[in-house]
Amino acid sequence: MSDRGRQLSKRDIIVFLFKWKYSLIGYFLFVVATVTIFVYLFPQKYEATASVLIESNRAPVMRSDMAPGVEELSVLNSEASIILSKTVLSSAVDEVGIAESGEPPTTIEQLIDALGAWLEDVGLSEPMTPREELIRKLEKDLGVAPLPNSNVIAITFSGKDPKRTAQIVNAVTNNYIQHHLKIFSSAGTSQVYRLQVERLGRELDRRRKELADYKRTTSVSALDDTMHSLVQLQGSLTSDLEKARLDLAELRTRFGPGHTKVSVAAAKVESIKRTLTETQGKLQKLELQQEKVQQLELGSASSEKSYQEYQKRYEEERLNDLANPDVVNVRVIEYATMPARADHSRLFYIALAVAGGFILSLAIAFVREYFDHRVSDPDTVAQLLGAPTLGSVERVGRF
Repeated sequence: MSDRGRQLSKRDIIVFLFKWKYSLIGYFLFVVATVTIFVYLFPQKYEATASVLIESNRAPVMRSDMAPGVEELSVLNSEASIILSKTVLSSAVDEVGIAESGEPPTTIEQLIDALGAWLEDVGLSEPMTPREELIRKLEKDLGVAPLPNSNVIAITFSGKDPKRTAQIVNAVTNNYIQHHLKIFSSAGTSQVYRLQVERLGRELDRRRKELADYKRTTSVSALDDTMHSLVQLQGSLTSDLEKARLDLAELRTRFGPGHTKVSVAAAKVESIKRTLTETQGKLQKLELQQEKVQQLELGSASSEKSYQEYQKRYEEERLNDLANPDVVNVRVIEYATMPARADHSRLFYIALAVAGGFILSLAIAFVREYFDHRVSDPDTVAQLLGAPTLGSVERVGRF
């Protein structure tokens, strides 16, 4: 074994095994014993599986359009992403709840929980609620994989409680189909229009009430007649004012500024001017009221038009919603059932430990042999010393 340049013989292999027999046995027993202890300390895992069929040659929902040229792999990957979305996982967790199984936690689980609590206390880890922990666990451990050469997606999850594990897988499956429907369906558009119709209806009622109240408080019913009368009065006063001014000018020419007739004529002119100013003020006020009424009527008409338009859209979308939205391209082939036995028996892990322990012990022995420069071969001794080997003495004790 120490001669690196020649090929190993059967004798060399036997010498190697006997030389490292204690190390081989020790490492082998250590690995097997350690794995066996952990196998009995950790709870067994039960795996539940559900499968869904994705028909890539059909539209996702009845009301949506088929997208030609979409590859099946892209469709399957898109659906897998929907399954693993936080919306689906959160809804599934809310459906099954966060209650743990009735089995008490094992010693290892208690140690892990204590370590996690300590990390939170010292600020090395962020605290999470049980709901957040379960969602995080699903994000990490939920298996979603398309089966080879098929349009089937398998949804798998492992846990120590077989009943709860199957419930989680089925909850994920059901919430995935519901979320798939929400994503690809136009359902909900009618609700948007309904909210718009309600808002516009309230706006229309407000405008109509404001218009009615304004007409009632301002007596708009006689507004046109009043304005017509004021216009006629304004014209008459304007004519009277012009005539009074002419008379005043004539009297001033005949009698002079201080005459009584001149004073009376001047007072008459001022009186007509005040009456004309008041009439013009009233007429202007009525014009403002009429403009306000027209604005309110235009606003009410605009609101009514928008209300009728959205009412029509809402009715159209409501008729569309009567189409069956559950006609989707996703079919549940098989729901998860409560697994009757663990995913792998303890004997399976112990057998792996036996094989792994054997390989690991051999590897360690080979590494130690490679770095061991002690001479143990008589031929090597004779070559190094230049003298023939007459005999050998068995090693006494371990060094």
